[in-house]
Amino acid sequence: MYHERINRATNKKITLSLVANPSHLEAVDPVVQGKTKAEQFYRGDTEGKKIGFTTDPRMARSSPYPTDVARVVNAPIFHVNADDPEAVMYVCSVAAEWRNTFNKDVVIDLVCYRRRGHNEMDEPMFTQPLMYKQIHKQVPVLKKYADKLIADGTVTLQEFEEEIAKYDKICEEAYTRSKDNKILHIKHWLDSPWPDGEPKSMTCPPTGIPEDMLTHIGNAASSVPLEGFKIHGGLSRILKGRLEMTKNRVVDWALAEYMAFGSLLKEGIHVRLSGQDVERGTFSHRHHVLHDQDVDKRTCVPMNHLWEQQAPYTVCNSSLSEYGVLANLPVIWSGILSYDKREELSSELELVLA
Repeated sequence: MYHERINRATNKKITLSLVANPSHLEAVDPVVQGKTKAEQFYRGDTEGKKIGFTTDPRMARSSPYPTDVARVVNAPIFHVNADDPEAVMYVCSVAAEWRNTFNKDVVIDLVCYRRRGHNEMDEPMFTQPLMYKQIHKQVPVLKKYADKLIADGTVTLQEFEEEIAKYDKICEEAYTRSKDNKILHIKHWLDSPWPDGEPKSMTCPPTGIPEDMLTHIGNAASSVPLEGFKIHGGLSRILKGRLEMTKNRVVDWALAEYMAFGSLLKEGIHVRLSGQDVERGTFSHRHHVLHDQDVDKRTCVPMNHLWEQQAPYTVCNSSLSEYGVLANLPVIWSGILSYDKREELSSELELVLA
């Protein structure tokens, strides 16, 4: 879901998105990073300037703090007590200012606990009796903070009770509305607003493309668009083989992939491909990024030279990590492109080219 609210400091709207993610929490970060990359691309933000379990901790991790992994990248780590809302707000402000000023990672360790265990149906006393005996003795953070504000004279008891009643009323009204099956607000289940309101229907458009377009893409896949760009001799044979296949109306897996991506670029759809060795492809089948044999770091991406008006094609190598690669992929392609294997891709490519 998403929610829009006004930033009272700047009087501008801020969109807060809750992204759907797998239950395994190690996948949360790359999923959010992948969505962020897509948001940045469509905002034209090339510099990136705009935008707990009840398992015993002794068994769940190798150090006392879950944030210790951030030491690997030398990121500052703030440990803050979640029972102190003002301290949490202060730390978040400092972290945001650090990130915005230095464009470096910063990590917040929110020290807190789950009062009810993993969820409302869970009974954590089964496995962590001593810890949950201590938790049951803790004063809830809302009452603790309310008592402080009332004692300070910031709010009165009546004002506090009125706010609680107002919030309870909002929850009860929403619960009542949820029982009415006649009402379905699709946008409530989206993590970003649709540009033209709620979608009318989710249909699959025709994916076939004319043969002359396939031929054009095949010819581009068989050539080097830059003059004076020297490629490896072995790669010359690969490109020649692609040209022969195009002439004979035969394609292998790598050329089919090239045509699928190229057709998307023609339609103005940005394609971002990531994974280990995706630039040349595992066992040298792809070669979407060519390297000049005489000039260091001089590269060429033929797919970005298909048409004058086309979407950009971004291809970049990354570490061998199925989770990590999600951070480099838009959601629509993550299931198809996160694997550099023929078997997983063949059926998907047949759908694209059908």
